[in-house]
Amino acid sequence: MTEIPQLKAELRAAIDSANPNGTYEEGTVDRIHELMQQLADITPMPRPIDEQDKVAGPWASYFAQFGPKHTAGKPIEHETSMKLLSFNKFPDAPIRMLEIEQEIHHESKDYNNVQVIENIAGTKRAHFIVYGRYDIAEETPQRYQVEFYKIALVGLEGESDDELRESFGLAPDTPLEVEMKPPKLHSDVVFCDDDMRINFGSMGGAYVMNRSHHSGYSVRFS
Repeated sequence: MTEIPQLKAELRAAIDSANPNGTYEEGTVDRIHELMQQLADITPMPRPIDEQDKVAGPWASYFAQFGPKHTAGKPIEHETSMKLLSFNKFPDAPIRMLEIEQEIHHESKDYNNVQVIENIAGTKRAHFIVYGRYDIAEETPQRYQVEFYKIALVGLEGESDDELRESFGLAPDTPLEVEMKPPKLHSDVVFCDDDMRINFGSMGGAYVMNRSHHSGYSVRFS
């Protein structure tokens, strides 16, 4: 496993070579994918099903390709909409994505995406949380089968619901927490060690995550 530290260093260097606007050149994206696959081939955790406690915790997105490879190069910080992030459950309100975290709890089976968003004016930030639960089958020991079931807009500064709606341009009667029929998605944990995780998603996504060190926003970690 002596190759792992070198490959991780090369992957981090490639990710850090982003353009000033957060995008990547095509050759850099190809190199990032090559390094991700090389690490996946020698992962110290070939069966996450047996080590779910080590996969658990808060993780911060370091590189995120949100769909098939031809969409790669989109920075984590970008403009999007609540509708797009919520499986069409929230209104089409424009927002700016700032950060993406993932919180996995091996006992409760929580698998939550915690996104730090900002209104387009840049005057208010909030958490946009997509709550999910996961399961893993013995025949696919790397595959986290995830069902997302609830989405919530959560303030960061103790503001009222009305203040939060107004800040993000939502109608006064817009619910800030919405239940949903769970879509069936999966994400393969193809590499995981003490401080880095690599996932390949069912919709063509590819993600590099760094372990975070806090007690959690959507679920509590001891």
